[in-house]
Amino acid sequence: MFVRVSNLLSSKIIICFVFLLLLSQSVSLGGEAEELRKDLLELEKVIDPFVRIFQKVSRLVAPSVVSIVAEGAYGTHTDPHEEGGSSFSSPDDKNNKSQNPNKPSFGSGIVIKKSGYILTNFHVVHGFENGRITVTLSNGDKYDAAMVGQDPNTDLAILKIACEDLREAVLGDPKSVNVGDWVIAIGNPFGYNQTVSAGIVSAIGRTHITPFAKPFAYEDFIQTDAAINPGNSGGPLVNLHGEIIGVNSAIATRTGGFQGVGFAISMEIANEVISDLIEKGRVVRGYLGVGLQDINDSLATYLNLGSKSDVMREFRLDSDKGAFISEVWQGTPASKGKILPGDVIIAFGGRKILNIDDLQKAIRVSEVNSNVAVTVIRNREEKLLTINIDEQPESMSGRSYVTIRKLIEQTSLSIGLAVETLPPEVEEGHGVLVKYVVSDSPSEKAGILPGDIILRVGSSDIKGVSEFQTVLKGFVDKGVTISLYIKSKGYVTLKY
Repeated sequence: MFVRVSNLLSSKIIICFVFLLLLSQSVSLGGEAEELRKDLLELEKVIDPFVRIFQKVSRLVAPSVVSIVAEGAYGTHTDPHEEGGSSFSSPDDKNNKSQNPNKPSFGSGIVIKKSGYILTNFHVVHGFENGRITVTLSNGDKYDAAMVGQDPNTDLAILKIACEDLREAVLGDPKSVNVGDWVIAIGNPFGYNQTVSAGIVSAIGRTHITPFAKPFAYEDFIQTDAAINPGNSGGPLVNLHGEIIGVNSAIATRTGGFQGVGFAISMEIANEVISDLIEKGRVVRGYLGVGLQDINDSLATYLNLGSKSDVMREFRLDSDKGAFISEVWQGTPASKGKILPGDVIIAFGGRKILNIDDLQKAIRVSEVNSNVAVTVIRNREEKLLTINIDEQPESMSGRSYVTIRKLIEQTSLSIGLAVETLPPEVEEGHGVLVKYVVSDSPSEKAGILPGDIILRVGSSDIKGVSEFQTVLKGFVDKGVTISLYIKSKGYVTLKY
C-alpha cells in the first residue's frame, strides 16, 4: 500500500515538474517574442528615415512619369533590340509589333519639359506616326501625343502633348552614378500604372547590349537589379535625390521576363540627343564609318587567332590600348581619310583613346564638317591623319565595306588590295575582280581601282582568287617588282 501511494505521489510530482518546465519555457518564449518586438520597433526608428526617402522620391518623381499606348495605322517596325537573336531584349518584346501589327505598344515616358515634351524609347512609339499615341498622366488625364523626333541609334524619341505646367523631371549628372547606388524604377509594367521598384546600380558603362546595325552603335547603359518588365520601357531610373539618371530600356532574359538584370540608357547619351530631337526632329551627328573592337581575346576569336597576345604579335602592337579598326566602309570619312582595317586609333581630336568607348564618345561630340586630327598605330609607327567628319547618314545600305578578317587572309593586302571571284555575268571566264583598294598603297599609286579586273600576274594567266594569291605570294616572297595586267588598262607596275 505504501509503495502504491509512493508511486502515485512520484507520478504527480513528475507531472507537476513537467508542467512547470513547459510553463517556464512558454513564459520565456513569450518574453523573447516581446523583446524581439521591442527591438524591431527600435530598429524601425533607425530605418524609417531611409524608407521615407524612397517614399518621398516616389511622390516627387511619379507626376513626371506617364504611361504610353501606341496603336493603329502601324507601318514598318524595326526594333534594334530584336535583331541578331541576342539574349538581350527590350522588356516589350513579348508585345512585338512585327509579329502582330494590330497589337498596341505599351510603355512609359518622362516629362522633360513642363510645356508637354516627353522622353521615351524609340521602340515604344516607332511605326505609329500615322496611328494614335495616347499619353496618360499620373492623375489619370489622357492626351493625344504627336511625334516630335526619333533616334533609332540610341533608342530614344520625343513626344509632345497639349498640356502646360506639368511637373518637369530633374535630369541627374551621369558622372555622379556609382556602382552600389540605390535606385528606383518607375513605370507601367503590364499596364499597372505608377509602379515603383527599387534596387541598386549593378554596373555602369555597359555596351554591346543591343545589336544596332553597324557601324552606328551609341551605347552607355546602367545595369540595375531594380525590376524592369514589359511596360517599363521609356520610364525613368531615379537616384535617391529624385533625379533621372537613366531611361529604362532593355533586359537580359532567357524567359522573356525580368531576371534581375535590367538596363537603362545613361543620361549622358540622352542629354546628347534631346535638344536635336526637339529642335530638328532628328539627331545631327558626325560619324567615321568603321567597325570597332577592343584589343582583347574577343578580337582574337574574331580574327581566328588564339589570344590577345597573338593579335598584338600579328599587328606588331606594343600595347593593348586603343580602338582597333575591324572594318572600313567605302565612301565614308574613314575611307576618304585613309584609315585602314587593322589600324589602331590612339588619339582623336586631342582626346586620348584607350578603348572603343572612348572613341565612340569622341565621335559623338565631333562637329559635322569639322577636320579632326586622328593618330593611328600602323606597322608599329604612329601616323597622323586628318579626317573630315561627315553627317551620319540614316543607313549604310548599298555601301560596301572591307573587314580586316578578309584582308589578312589575302596576300594581296601587302600591295594594298583585296579581290574576289568574278561574277557569272562577266565574259572573260578568268581573272579576279578588285573589291577594295587601300588608300596610298602601291596598288592605288599604280592606278588600280575597285571594279578593275586583273587577268594576269606577270606572265601567268589567273583563273581565280586562290591562284591569284598563290602566284602573287611568289613575287612578294622574292621581293621583286610586280606587274599586273588589268583589263582595258594593260600592264601596271607596283612599287613597294
